[in-house]
Amino acid sequence: MKRLATIFRSWLSRNREVVVNRELHQVDLPGGEQVQITHTADCMGAACPRPQLITMRMLESMQEGDVLELVSDNPTTVETIPALTMVTSSRHLATVHTESGWRIYIRKEEC
Repeated sequence: MKRLATIFRSWLSRNREVVVNRELHQVDLPGGEQVQITHTADCMGAACPRPQLITMRMLESMQEGDVLELVSDNPTTVETIPALTMVTSSRHLATVHTESGWRIYIRKEEC
């Protein structure tokens, strides 16, 4: 039981604050498309469903054409975000695997 409590505390400590950044920068997506990132959410260490909820909240506040870069190390997030775009007036542009996790790119579409 003591080991289980230690594992649980370790898991809880990974749930740090999500960092949101609105600095513009350019990214080359696979396939050669270049996009300007307007919003970035760093969800490294965040467990589900937190990255999905952050994504939904950010997309609600974004303008048509804005691009969100979601940074995550959670495999479940990588699987669910493309499906989430089908119900959030947005389009999944790409998911790029990096050494530390994934970068998911989403464009806000017309409602």
